Amino acid sequence: MSKATKHQQTIIHFVRSHDNKITKKQACELIPFYHNTAKQVGDILSRMVKSKMLKRIKPGHFELGTGQKQDINQIVIFNQTELSFKS
Repeated sequence: MSKATKHQQTIIHFVRSHDNKITKKQACELIPFYHNTAKQVGDILSRMVKSKMLKRIKPGHFELGTGQKQDINQIVIFNQTELSFKS
């Protein structure tokens, strides 16, 4: 997991102390910006969802994520019992 910014750390601390959930409205009240707060906070929340820090339950509602991004280069093969190599 990448290192969280101060705003992200503030959101994570709030989520952990409030039943692992947060809304966009709560996040906007938590992190005020001088101008266009909803967009700025929305961008922060979206980046946190993309990095798996948060999980989007429904629009504007989030819960604590796993913090583990899936490796796009990793292929998961289910029910594979043996390796086979072509010669």
